[in-house]
Amino acid sequence: MAEETQTQEEVETTEATTQAPTTYTQAQLDSEADKRAAKALETAKAKWEAEQAKALEDAKSEGARLAKMSADEKAQELEKQRQAALDKREAELNQRELSASTKSLLVDKGLPGELADSLVALGDADKIKLAVETLGKSIQETVNKQVESKLQTDPPKNGASALDGADDPFKKIMAQYKK
Repeated sequence: MAEETQTQEEVETTEATTQAPTTYTQAQLDSEADKRAAKALETAKAKWEAEQAKALEDAKSEGARLAKMSADEKAQELEKQRQAALDKREAELNQRELSASTKSLLVDKGLPGELADSLVALGDADKIKLAVETLGKSIQETVNKQVESKLQTDPPKNGASALDGADDPFKKIMAQYKK
């Protein structure tokens, strides 16, 4: 029975110590932060080195492939690569031009320019112009409906107005001028 009491006291003591909040000094916190930063740097460095090794290996295999080719095949391959690079640059230029023209079209229609990136995804200038026109019309219609609903007023609830009968002050003034 004494052993059971001692075991229960040890369990209670252990539970009490695990529930107490732990405090760290600034040096301990700095040390932990340094360890995490060093680990992140090491991971990034390993990733970068792997990418560099892959790029180097790709360049070596490309060089070996070109070395096996004849002069005509090398010239054709280089021409293909040059053409592919030109096509890529042309596509990027067209994309920028389309983006700029879309932004100006949106601004001309009074729409926010931030929509340009979404619309450029359509890829065709005619489709983009049609989408902008449709968007502009639908926004304008919605705004008009909202304005009309805000401008509508309820009819007077306290009977007829005093301005429409014989006591109308405007009619009295107008009668003076008619004489």
